[in-house]
Amino acid sequence: MEYSLLRSLADNTLDLIYAKDRQGRFVFANQAVINMLGCQSIDEVLGKTDFDFFNPQRAQAYQADDQLVLGTGIAVCDREEQVAHALSSKSRWHSTTKVPLCNDEGKIVGTLGISRDITALKQAQQALVELNQQLTLHAEESKSTLISLSETLAAERDLMRTLIDSVPDNIFAKDSNSKFLLANDAVAHGMGTTREKLLGKDDFDFFPPAMAQGFYEDEQTIMRTGEPLLDREETAIDKETSRTRWLLTSKIPVRDKSGNITGLVGIGRDISDRKSIEKRMHYLATHDNLTHLPNRTMFAEILSLSIESANRYQRKLAVLFIDLDRFKNINDTLGHESGDKLLQEISQRFKACLRSCDVVARLGGDEFVVLAQEIDNAKQAATVAKKILDAAVKPIHILGQEVRITASIGICLYPDDGEDEGTLMKNADIAMYRAKDEGKNTYQFYSPAIKERSLERLILENNLRQALERDEFFLHYQAKRDLQNGTIVGVEALIRWQHPELGAISPAQFIPLAEETGLIVLIGRWVLKTACAQNMLWQAQNLPPLCMAVNLSARQFFDDNLVADISAALEESGMPPELLEMEITEGMVMQDAERAVKILTDIKRLGVRLAIDDFGVGYSSLAQIKRFPIDTLKVDSSFIRDIPQNLEDRAITQAIIAMGRTLSLTVVAEGVETEAQEDFLRENACNQSQGYYFSRPVAADDFLTLMKKQISHPAPYPPSENP
Repeated sequence: MEYSLLRSLADNTLDLIYAKDRQGRFVFANQAVINMLGCQSIDEVLGKTDFDFFNPQRAQAYQADDQLVLGTGIAVCDREEQVAHALSSKSRWHSTTKVPLCNDEGKIVGTLGISRDITALKQAQQALVELNQQLTLHAEESKSTLISLSETLAAERDLMRTLIDSVPDNIFAKDSNSKFLLANDAVAHGMGTTREKLLGKDDFDFFPPAMAQGFYEDEQTIMRTGEPLLDREETAIDKETSRTRWLLTSKIPVRDKSGNITGLVGIGRDISDRKSIEKRMHYLATHDNLTHLPNRTMFAEILSLSIESANRYQRKLAVLFIDLDRFKNINDTLGHESGDKLLQEISQRFKACLRSCDVVARLGGDEFVVLAQEIDNAKQAATVAKKILDAAVKPIHILGQEVRITASIGICLYPDDGEDEGTLMKNADIAMYRAKDEGKNTYQFYSPAIKERSLERLILENNLRQALERDEFFLHYQAKRDLQNGTIVGVEALIRWQHPELGAISPAQFIPLAEETGLIVLIGRWVLKTACAQNMLWQAQNLPPLCMAVNLSARQFFDDNLVADISAALEESGMPPELLEMEITEGMVMQDAERAVKILTDIKRLGVRLAIDDFGVGYSSLAQIKRFPIDTLKVDSSFIRDIPQNLEDRAITQAIIAMGRTLSLTVVAEGVETEAQEDFLRENACNQSQGYYFSRPVAADDFLTLMKKQISHPAPYPPSENP
């Protein structure tokens, strides 16, 4: 809707409005540009450059201006240049302004231009020069009073009238007392009178006193100094429409032969449309188009000014960097339209919970930032953070669904944690990541220790991106055995990372980071292929077929290429699909049950088994579980840890086992570490166990040894040793 309004506004102005990317290709053009280029539609313009429409010399000049703006970030303003129109044999004069076009992060991605045809203005300026010459000539010849000057002007009026009345710009002449001697129709209409009634009057007869006084003082300065006033942007009230117009005015002194100033001539161009467009352009350049909050560029300016003020008056201020938790999951699950509505609602909540002196801005994506001014200590900043967290967590109803979201907030104080805009923003961002590491839905203050951890995290992320290329990942395998006969009936592949300098890095450290950065998709694809290939290698080494379990992360589960990746791993390895079991968590499928059912069904069509991992820690009901085409339930280790002593954990585990048997599912207990735990599970008809009691995760060769030992020398049940 907003784009349509802007498009309509742009297409209904006579000025040329266009935008180009960094390569000089048109990405936007209004109807005036399309007509000037001799094209029929916007499609004939988009993607092309000036070299497709102008001669090489002129196109090169336009490109040089573009590169100047792109390279320096400084606008080119009111550049007068000749432009060749496709529908005219003659060039016309244009006044062109080009400004840098920035994205949400403040990066220059192109140029934005406005160009106005000033051919009539140039002609009028030439007429003014001629008029000035004639006024000087008549003043010399008559040496009369200003009345005789007026009479002389009247004598010349008929000769000039046709020209100056054909120009839409204001053209006028005044005596040394700022009283009108001449005016064209544009001036008279704008002042709500006729040009005859203007003669002998001044601006005080037509404008509010303050406005008229401003005009008068400017003109008397010209009379006193003899210096012209050129291209002054000023406002005037249009008496016909009662609206305020913007004028670009130039006033030039008139001298007699002796050099005495006897009056002035002026020309004023209505630039109201341009100012309106510039105002809108400035708003779009400084505000987020979705939420209408200040954007990164404007917030940086506000923060810099606030720092100057805080420094002057010895005050504190706080910067709160906010990142919405799990926003991408909601955006991917419910769609971008719902994501946009959520961002709009959240932005309004943030504004409503803040004080009038505070500023909230959207930096892009799901990142917001708040400037809390007039605070005395960290406690007050924490109060602001708590209000933001409370506002975010309330349920939001979008397209008939209830959505809940939380936020992670990093807080940085001025001047304690930084004395300039860049440092405060960076340190608040660092603190925000610490809040995420602490479990999200919380806030953290910046400290040097947090910065050190952030640096470690950055180093870890950089190394993680290269770990696949350097072949630093490897798999360990943990056996699953049948609780009735003690034999190994399956195995789970678990990823490990050995860095040449950092040493062994725990999955608890790098898996969340891989999930956050999106690298988990590539890593998960490697795990899948490697595990399938290893399973077939064991069979080539005379092991019986085993079911290989592979974990899926949330991001990998909802990746569009998941089913194709599973199919490719099976095809490349030659492993029968029934020997592969994909493990997903209960929380993943409950994020978007409808979408999860479709994905699980597509995987099931390949013949692959499906398991719900960490079962019991979510909110699934029997009715919900029945919807999913799964084969296995894995009881979360948190329920196994304290059985058989903990009565509540025993009851939950018994209920899960009973539910699994009712649905004809295989039930696997995770984290089994003692004989008592295994005995309890066996007595309650649990199918399989997995844990340190029987086997830790081991390398592929060690698992091969374990299997061969079982085949050749079946151990008494329960085992007498723990490999």
